Amino acid sequence: FWIGKYEVKQTEYQSVMGSNPSSFQGASAPNWPQRPVETVSWNSAVAYGQALTAIEQAAGRLPPGYQYRLPTEAEWEYCCRAGTTTEWSTGTSLSTSQANFQGALANGTYPAGQTAVVGAYAPNAFGLHDMHGNVWEWCLDSFATYAAGPVTDPFVTGGSNRVLRGGSWFSSNSATA
Repeated sequence: FWIGKYEVKQTEYQSVMGSNPSSFQGASAPNWPQRPVETVSWNSAVAYGQALTAIEQAAGRLPPGYQYRLPTEAEWEYCCRAGTTTEWSTGTSLSTSQANFQGALANGTYPAGQTAVVGAYAPNAFGLHDMHGNVWEWCLDSFATYAAGPVTDPFVTGGSNRVLRGGSWFSSNSATA
């Protein structure tokens, strides 16, 4: 599978879906077009992937059998950890200089208590940005209790509750792993 280097920007979402549900846009949100889209439901996130797949297939830019979709929780975890075994991809701790959380941006570029432009923080070892903080990220899976023992590439379907990972701009660092 492939995964995006950045969170989906508001401009990207709007160009595909024709609307922008984000709270942080306009004059009160500097550089809002480059910020991640937020307040998107799981169904809307799935619809975005389907719409983008159709656009890219029609343009001949997507190989047969490929599709844009949410990552499974296992795929997301693999990408977030980026080969590490610690609680965060940054090691045993996470600070506001490494991710946008706790409502306080370390770089002071954006108002505290808001999202930051995608990629404003250093990437993890796989070159992926904002896996911790900024906005919660939907996974394809339904929510379920983890299995008691080791599993390989688990994927849960059928439940109405969906998995969110990564934390957001308002999360404490204990919620971002």
